[in-house]
Amino acid sequence: MSELINISAGSDVRGYLAIDSTVNGQSHGGVRMAPDLSPELMTQLARVMTLKYGFCGLPVGGAKAGIIADPEMPPDKKRELLKKFGQALKPFLKTRSYIPGEDLGTSADDISFMLKSIGLKVQPRDLTWKTSGFYTGITVFTAAVAAAHHLNLDLNRASVAIEGFGSVGSSAARLFWERGIRVVAVSTSLGAIYDKAGLDIGQLIRLREQKGNQVVNAFDQAEKMDKSRLAELDVDIFSPCAQSYSITTDNASRVAARIISPGANAPATPEAEPVLFHRKILVIPDFAANCGGVLGISMKRAGLKDDYIQRFLENKIGEQVTKVMEATDRERVTPREYAQRIAEERFGKAKASAEARNPAARAFSFTLKLYRKGFIPYQVVTPVASSYFERRFRQ
Repeated sequence: MSELINISAGSDVRGYLAIDSTVNGQSHGGVRMAPDLSPELMTQLARVMTLKYGFCGLPVGGAKAGIIADPEMPPDKKRELLKKFGQALKPFLKTRSYIPGEDLGTSADDISFMLKSIGLKVQPRDLTWKTSGFYTGITVFTAAVAAAHHLNLDLNRASVAIEGFGSVGSSAARLFWERGIRVVAVSTSLGAIYDKAGLDIGQLIRLREQKGNQVVNAFDQAEKMDKSRLAELDVDIFSPCAQSYSITTDNASRVAARIISPGANAPATPEAEPVLFHRKILVIPDFAANCGGVLGISMKRAGLKDDYIQRFLENKIGEQVTKVMEATDRERVTPREYAQRIAEERFGKAKASAEARNPAARAFSFTLKLYRKGFIPYQVVTPVASSYFERRFRQ
């Protein structure tokens, strides 16, 4: 069960810290900023982090922190909130029982500022890199393709809608587009656009670099639509890559896609997912579809090259999702039920190995601590990194 801590720092700062699991007393997870956070959502998000690390076989505990606020506020006010939130979290941050990262509504720079503002040193290998969204997009795309093959869906005729055109959504969109799969709709917090023939994703990404979330209003070569309709579009693949709970019991009966491959954590409420399952909509578990960020960043920190990481993610996660699909058909359970069983087993083994008291385990933990602090160069780790990550999926 998650430990949920209510965070309060004056009348203007409210939020939560949810710690679902620890490994050697530590947990990792992003700091989210959104106006609609709830204790139930934060607990679920922390659980997803545990399952995500577990699915990848990584010895890392899962957590999530959240500030109840509008992330679009003026930068100076946002930084003041981050400083106050960081001060309230300091007992957990100082002991490293909680190690934060960027999340929806925050950036790596925000988290670095938060830590420095309360007098804490930023460890060289703690914060996520800008490529995190790209790696997540790879596995969102790869999981969708694996599911499509499982359903014998002709990808040459398939259509995709992507909710959220940030770093994750745009990366997934680019991969679909580059492989000749039509992306017919995308959205941001400011609206959505649709073109049945397929959007020019390359042009949209270039425009996003200039306009940010306004890209959907600045792009004049597609039909404007209400972003709330995206989940109900008549497409083959729907990838929610923005906020949580975009699918609820209010709209689950109207979702038309055959496959849901989420870049967002908790894209559907717990009550909505069974509705989708009974309608024979294939929902790939969030912790499987979007695990590319945590896995890819771990590989990047070990000095592995981007092209190797991309091939590894496509091959390994495609293989894993295919196994989940085959097992769910065979055992007549939901993909989440089967994948969660695998994730929990791998997490248990990884945690037990990392916390073992034998000399080899202690030496590994000590070396890992030195590496995360930057005392050991990545060139020492790189030669054994590929075999290490390969073994993660054999646990």
